[in-house]
Amino acid sequence: MMHQDGVTALQESMRLYGQCCRSISLTWGLSLARFPSWTSTTEEIHRRGLWTMSAQRDFLIHVWSQARRQLRANIAARTLPSPWLMGPPASDRRGHRQYLAMARSLHLPRDTSQLTDPWHDLEAAARTSLARAVDAYNFLEDTELSELAHRHAHHVAALVGGLFGCNIEYSDDTYWDVCRLTLMHSRWGMSAGFTATRNCSLCGQDIDSCPHLLDTRYDITVRHDADRACNVCGQLSCSHTDGETISAFPRPVMSQLQLHEVSLVSRPRDPLARFTKIELSQEVLRRGLGDDPTGREICCYRCLHPCSGFSQLPNRD
Repeated sequence: MMHQDGVTALQESMRLYGQCCRSISLTWGLSLARFPSWTSTTEEIHRRGLWTMSAQRDFLIHVWSQARRQLRANIAARTLPSPWLMGPPASDRRGHRQYLAMARSLHLPRDTSQLTDPWHDLEAAARTSLARAVDAYNFLEDTELSELAHRHAHHVAALVGGLFGCNIEYSDDTYWDVCRLTLMHSRWGMSAGFTATRNCSLCGQDIDSCPHLLDTRYDITVRHDADRACNVCGQLSCSHTDGETISAFPRPVMSQLQLHEVSLVSRPRDPLARFTKIELSQEVLRRGLGDDPTGREICCYRCLHPCSGFSQLPNRD
């Protein structure tokens, strides 16, 4: 079942990533042949012999900044600020039709009056793709698809970080590492000892006695609860739209949970029981930045760099 969850997450992420790339190329006219990617920049870093983090960072910022400026210029040129009733030229009408086609493919609002920020729409789709890519790797870590999921996560993260940028989170007078890709490379999580009732996601009954089979797909009408959790995949950030019908497997939903103990492990029973943020000490930040950041905004470029490998829990034997 976990393998199927991983495959589903990987497919969803790849679909959104592909739609983002097609929108960049077809809707906004930025040739993908000249667009940077994690593979192309990594190969160029090795070719140039850029072995220090600062040299790599300067190169990556330069390359991605060029692509970001060009994409923003293309979007500005193809998105009309004036009402369409004024009669735009044929080239602008074509650009608007392409924008609407992109919006439909990314499940964005159909009402053209709401299509006011294509940059935000593209970013939202890319970040959802990244979230699902990380989920996919966590599910598929010990399978034959692990390396595919790993490389795909790097490609999506580079697109997100390169075009839209990421910051280190600052809250409660503390800096937090919230980089999805970096946290994915820290291979540990939480394993909880608990008792709970497992209910079927389709009918709400005890999953061991209800008529739905775990290895059988059923047509499900998508709905999100008050916490925005999806009844199809259980995720808070997914591409499913309320009201649409999805063919999916039933899944167990925990209720009446009683927690007994929590352990730090390398392979949590729930592959998604991973850290979503880790505190960054002031000393680490001072060493990296050269001075005390004292609450100011810090940009993060780690998802653009070549992969530095995975971190594992130390052997306790």
